Amino acid sequence: MKKLIYLLASLFIIAAVVSCEKDDQSVFLKKADVETGPSYPVSDGPDGIPMGLEGDNNDGIVPEIIEGGNKGGNRTCEDVGWAFKGDSSWFDLCGVKIDYNDDGFDGEFPNGLNVIVTDGTFVSFRMDNCIMIGDKYYKVGAVIVKGSNAANVYFYPEGTMGDSGLASPVNASGKPAGLSNLSFCFVECEPSGLVIALKTYFSDGSWAVSGGLGIEGHSLHMGYNLYYYNGVNEFVLNRATITGGIIGPVGTISARDYWEGPVHYMEVIIDTEDSNILFGNSFLYVGSLAGYTGRSHTAFPFRSEAMGMEPISAQRIFTIPFSEIIY
Repeated sequence: MKKLIYLLASLFIIAAVVSCEKDDQSVFLKKADVETGPSYPVSDGPDGIPMGLEGDNNDGIVPEIIEGGNKGGNRTCEDVGWAFKGDSSWFDLCGVKIDYNDDGFDGEFPNGLNVIVTDGTFVSFRMDNCIMIGDKYYKVGAVIVKGSNAANVYFYPEGTMGDSGLASPVNASGKPAGLSNLSFCFVECEPSGLVIALKTYFSDGSWAVSGGLGIEGHSLHMGYNLYYYNGVNEFVLNRATITGGIIGPVGTISARDYWEGPVHYMEVIIDTEDSNILFGNSFLYVGSLAGYTGRSHTAFPFRSEAMGMEPISAQRIFTIPFSEIIY
């Protein structure tokens, strides 16, 4: 896998993830005196993951206690990469440990990664889709569950969207020790589901495009955004020019889905807070990433003119039956 080195803009993400770059020969300068090998408890398996999402399987994971340079039992993603793959840089993105106490976690996990701790011991985590950190999408490649003076490593070689029943190794009580800290290691993935992209003209002839992924190298500086069901979807609308690139945010694109009787609809609204800005022709794409890739905005399936909207408007509202969306 490719090594990843970059700066993350969000402070909490900086605290939660780091580069996986490390010299393999320096990983174990001092090895802790621990008993390594298969451990307990076996995870429940990701039964709660929505069917059809990448990483969906129901096989419980047998954790491992691995060697590392910290005698207190803390392990890093570099340790895990070395132990399972012989490469300390195997993960695309490495999380750092986040301490846990009676009041909860002392830090935050990346948006979209939902973590629950039961009885101060058992961990479950879930993502509804690949999560975006920086400018890429990820799923979980390993979880390090630390309690007392040892850690269990749950390793997912193909990556996963979630699991439950994870815990630290069993201590003298015959039960898993209470959770001390938790770390996640990430691998890149392609998001499934729908993406949204848009180009719109204004009444003065200027234009704007959706922000998001895929902007670099795109002639219009247009990006696409992953759509999440049952959540708030709001994306930036950037004013842009061919020669000057992105000028800056000028409005928002919001999206939601809802049912009206037996019909499932997607509603996409483009708007600005400036009453002097009026929309002209607008071109919207809603569909699969594969269907978006390489497509010109003039070939987007939903166009304001074709849908009978007013030529000039202070707001654009697209109401689209899911039966018309191409996957």
